[in-house]
Amino acid sequence: MIEGLYYLLALMVTLPFAITFLVYKLSYKFVGEKRYCFHLAIDTTTVLYIASVAAIFYSIFSINPISYIFLLLLFILMICVLIHWKVYTDIIFSHVCKRFWKATFLLFFTLHIITILYGIFYNISKVL
Repeated sequence: MIEGLYYLLALMVTLPFAITFLVYKLSYKFVGEKRYCFHLAIDTTTVLYIASVAAIFYSIFSINPISYIFLLLLFILMICVLIHWKVYTDIIFSHVCKRFWKATFLLFFTLHIITILYGIFYNISKVL
């Protein structure tokens, strides 16, 4: 039973695109509003993209990137708070957290694509 959960978690981390698409399709089937379902899929799979980038970094460079990712997340949060403070002068943490989560998704989505491409080219160059 536990081994099956490990395989499911490994599949989710390995294929976050598929999980995002699956969450979108399932939520669209039940809710029916495209924009809400898209944001729901993004919000629920951001952690998978973070874990996927960490796993890819570990497999390519053989370093544990968790502390670096944590520092990067703190830096993104700090930037979001500063931008919110400059624009609105009052900091509403629910708005800041929402923007932080969306910025985190965008960053780790692009990092996921970049690390996958780098890993493919790196492994091809090792073989040749």
